[in-house]
Amino acid sequence: MAGGMAGGMAGGMASDDFDAVFDGEAVSRARLRAALLFVMTLVVILGLAAVTWLQVSERFDTSRIRTEGETVRNAMTGMLSMGLPLQDFIGFEAVAARVVQSNPSIRTIIVRDRGGAVVLASPQPPGGVASLPAALANATAVDRVDGASRLTMPIVNRFGPAGALELIYERSPLGDLTRNAALAGLAAVILLAVGVVVHGLAIANPEFFQSRLELVAGYAVATTIGIALTASALAGLAAEKAEETAGAYAYSLGARLGEAVSLGISPDDLSGLDEVVREYQESNSVIGYVALLEGNRIAAVAGLDPAEVRWQHPSGYFDALHEVRPRRLYTPQYRVAVGIRWAVAMRQLYEAATVPAAITIVLLVVGSVLMARLRVRERE
Repeated sequence: MAGGMAGGMAGGMASDDFDAVFDGEAVSRARLRAALLFVMTLVVILGLAAVTWLQVSERFDTSRIRTEGETVRNAMTGMLSMGLPLQDFIGFEAVAARVVQSNPSIRTIIVRDRGGAVVLASPQPPGGVASLPAALANATAVDRVDGASRLTMPIVNRFGPAGALELIYERSPLGDLTRNAALAGLAAVILLAVGVVVHGLAIANPEFFQSRLELVAGYAVATTIGIALTASALAGLAAEKAEETAGAYAYSLGARLGEAVSLGISPDDLSGLDEVVREYQESNSVIGYVALLEGNRIAAVAGLDPAEVRWQHPSGYFDALHEVRPRRLYTPQYRVAVGIRWAVAMRQLYEAATVPAAITIVLLVVGSVLMARLRVRERE
């Protein structure tokens, strides 16, 4: 009888040991699955953020290139109004050189006639322009050609369509993704993932996996922090891109005025200066204002209150300044100020993030369901 009791006790202890091992293994598997789900969710959020940023960056880049194209087309206005052929535009080389100088990402600028033949091109690409296929001449469009992006804009004279203007330019998606704001956001999300795995899951008690509410709440808090960090990084990137875009516009207009200044002509003496400033402001919807400053006095402005005499940084703008004439003794300092509204830049981000945000919501719902299923079964 004693032997039977001893055997029963031994069998019970062996059963308890087996159950303990089984529960320990189950908890370990649950921890691993939860950790993987956390990390995979954050990785997907980062991937969607990268896609969003690339779309925003492309919109700003396309906007800049379109404005440069408008600069070339506006320079051709006089010739086009007389109905002259495109190849008679003798100022093309100078205008193209100024545009490429203000935006080095542009490889070449091409003017085609109605038949698609190249009549003007500068600077000449290494492989020539003969191999580049013509794009549609009756609409503004962006496509890919010869490993680069191409913006095509129609050219119209007094008699109707006259040809097309093509700007072939390079984009650097990797450079856009390795900006300081992007790297800071990535580092923050990685630290969040490491912290969640180490402190929230690796040392979790078995009871943690018995409560669906606590598990899903932990998942929701971690992903919410990840989304907030990612969104702040995207906002910082959009601000950087808006300031760079404003700087490109300021440089472009400053270069045009600089040609006159180099000839000894004061910007105040230039006829049609207000129209040129307004042309820059109206040529692209993202530009909020353009101002030519003599010191802090506003010499010409578009997009701001024309009654303003003294200039100061307006609120609600990402802006940039470009010096037209360096400060010298007894000579005024001319500068170009260009601003992009904060709301416009953020709207670009909002529009690009609509689809990724919807995917993120679906992802979080699925993740919450999977997280709620990560339970260790109680022993019967």
